[in-house]
Order: sequence, then C-alpha cells, then structure tokens
Amino acid sequence: MARHSITGLRVRDTFLEWTTLGSGKKGIEVLAARQVQLEGDAATLADPVHRAEAIRLQCPDLTGPVTIGLAPGQMLMRVVELPTTDPVEMTDMIKLQVDQFSPFPEDRMAVSYEVLSATETTCRVLIAAVPKEQVESLGELFRPVGVTIRRIDAEIMGWWRLLADHGAIPAQGRHLLLLLEPSGGVWIAVQDGLPQAVKAISPIEGLTPEEYAEELAGDMGALIVSLDLERGVVPVGGLDCWSRDLDTTVIVARLQQELGHTVRLQSLEVLPPLSEGLARRMLVPPFAAHVRAQGIRAVLDLVPAAWRTATTSQRFQKRLILSVGAALGLWLVVVAVLFVGFQWNRLHLNRLEARLVELQKSADDVRRLQRQIHSFETYLDRQRSALECLREISAVLPKDVDLTSFQFKKGKTILLRGEARDKDPIYDFKKLLDKSPLFKSIEMGSTQPSKRKDLTVQTFQMNVQLKEDKP
Repeated sequence: MARHSITGLRVRDTFLEWTTLGSGKKGIEVLAARQVQLEGDAATLADPVHRAEAIRLQCPDLTGPVTIGLAPGQMLMRVVELPTTDPVEMTDMIKLQVDQFSPFPEDRMAVSYEVLSATETTCRVLIAAVPKEQVESLGELFRPVGVTIRRIDAEIMGWWRLLADHGAIPAQGRHLLLLLEPSGGVWIAVQDGLPQAVKAISPIEGLTPEEYAEELAGDMGALIVSLDLERGVVPVGGLDCWSRDLDTTVIVARLQQELGHTVRLQSLEVLPPLSEGLARRMLVPPFAAHVRAQGIRAVLDLVPAAWRTATTSQRFQKRLILSVGAALGLWLVVVAVLFVGFQWNRLHLNRLEARLVELQKSADDVRRLQRQIHSFETYLDRQRSALECLREISAVLPKDVDLTSFQFKKGKTILLRGEARDKDPIYDFKKLLDKSPLFKSIEMGSTQPSKRKDLTVQTFQMNVQLKEDKP
C-alpha cells in the first residue's frame, strides 16, 4: 500500500462501501475498492458488538485510517454567511447558529464546520451538528475492528467532491442539485459554483411515487422561498436530478411542473463511489483554494478531540518503545557483528594471502590453457560453422526475400544483406531467425527502397550475433 493513503467509508446499517486512495506517480490512485453486505441474522447484526465482529470477519481488508461520511438524514446542516474571519469569533457565532436550528442541548451535540469561501471580512461556512452519542456509536463499532477513524465527514461533501471533479457544478447563477437514492438524499442550492443551502431528504419508504414527488416538490418550493428571503431574489437557472435505483419519471414531471424549467436527469452511476469522494476530500480539500488566501483552514470533522489525543498518545508511546528497542538491539548486534567479523576476517585474510601466492601461477597457466582450448573448439565446432549457419538461415528464408550478401565471422557474427518487394516478409524473416537456437540475437538495420530495373524493392541489413560458450 502507498505510504500516504486514506480510506473513505460509507456505512448503511449492514452495508459497507469503501475506497482506498493513495498518492502515486500519476497523482491520486485507487488502491482498493469494495462493497460488502454483511451476512447474518438481522436481529443479531442490530447489536453493535455482533456487527463489529461481523465486520472484522467479513471485511479483513478494511484497515488503516478511514474517513466516514454521515448521511444527510443523520445530521443537521446549514450554510450561513458570517461577518468575520477571526476563528474565535467564528466559533462563537456558529454556537449561536446551532442553538437556533438544533433541538438538542449544546452539551449533547458534536459540532463542526467547513469554510466554503472567504473574503477579508466575511466567510461562508457549512455547519454540521450531530448527537454525540451517534459519534460515540461509530467509535464503539469500529474500535474492536482495529480501524482508526481519522475523520467523520458528511456524505454530502463527498458527493460535492465527485460532482466537482466530474465538472457537474454550475459555475454561474443559482441552480439546484437533487441527489436521490432509495435511502434518501439531499437538496443542494448552488450559487456561483459554491453551496448556498442544503436540505436533507427522507427515504421513499412507505410512500407512493406520486406522494414522494409531491413531498419533493414541497421541499423544493420551501427551499427556493427560504433562499429568496435570506439571500435575495435570484432566478433559479435549472435543476439537475442525480439518482440511482429509483424510477424518477413521476418525480421529474412534478418538479418540472413546480419549477417551470426542464429538469436534467443524471445518473449517479457515472460517478465514482461516494466513498472515493470522501477519501479524495482528505487528500485534496475542495474549498482550499477559496480560503487559503485568507489564512483559514477549517474543514468538516466531527471526530472528538479526546479520540485524537488518545490516538496520538498511543501512537507516540508505541513508536517510542519500538524505536528504543530497535536502537538498542541494533547497537548490540552491530557491536557483536563488528567484533566477530573483524577477528574472522583477519584470520581468513592471512590464510587467503598465503594460499593466493601458492595458486596464482598455477591459476594463470590454467586460464591460458582454457582460452586456447576454447579457441580451438570454436573453430572445430561444425554446429556453428558457416555452412551450418547458412543452412539454418536458408531453411527459414521466405520465398519473397532474396539474400545478396552473407559475411560470416567465426564464433561471433554474421552480416546479412538482402532485398524484398515488401517490408513484411523481411520482418517475418527476422522473427523466424529470432527463434533459431543457433543465434543469440538479431539486430535489424534500417530498410530502404531501391530501384531494380522497373521494380522498387526494399533492401535490408541484419547483424546476427552467434551464441558462444565462454571459457
């Protein structure tokens, strides 16, 4: 696995989808991707302990740091404009905003935000709030599996990452995006290429297509009215409906009637998995370019600070123990090896020097004799004689190829020249020579056209390397 890698994870009850991305030579690369429907009794898997055990057994390749996305229906979200870019003032203002739209007490909520855009004095942020017990349940589920939760993100931001990479975010004006699956979805209002408002959509379960279409039309109307009141009246330029595993015929017709515009129907299947979008957000934050100039670095992350402290402490202790143990062990091994090696090498060197003096003259005589014998055998070897090589070449020579020159150098090379009416027989001839056991390699020279009376032929040259036995 790549050194810098992250896994995006989507969890739906007993369904898991994950994608692991890494930084490679060609940029961000997909290292692994998988979808798993946990097998087992539904009542048993409803228990977090048994579900964690099922994940551990059925998803052994789900390892390393992960970023998990929460569904829109699991969190409260709001896009707001803040009249400041000071982090302390922003935190206080965000607390006030959460108090307004959250039905739960502040001490029971986990809150995070992401800066979508910023100027010198203002910024637009997406605020997300979820019950703390929901966050803790994720930790209890994946802690026994051995998976480290690096970030708790929002699925909507993963979809935004994929849509942006796909070039599906309108750059100018106000537009609506509808992301729809059987398990629910989300409305996203886009203004000049940035999110302006978001609204979760409930699942279709228990509703007829007509009832669901009416509910969506009502949500869309309420969203447009809210935008006009809070952001100013701007005509809606269009609506893109991204869906899968749903018959949207009735829905699209009702939304077109309500909006007065043609609804563009898109398939979520053309996009990578949502888990890949979550992982990409870890490697390439989508709104970094908008806010980097103001020195603001705030991305959505609902992981409790206590988790990070515990993880950092455990990682540091583990690395410290391993480093000290490894350093001490390595030092002892190096000292022992150096001492033993020095003594043995000194003794062995003395023996070799004495033996070398004795054998040097005899070895030189033997090598000289071997070279003479090899040279003599080469010239006596009929298997590699000029006649045998010519026979081998003639046996595979295509009828459309004529040899014009055969220059043989015993034990080394053969220079072939010839011609043919076309280049194809020449290359076929080379391929046949490549398969011959007599020749080590065939070096093909350039082919050039040449005139022969009224014909144009292709002349060629090949340098054939003969196999030889080294002494």
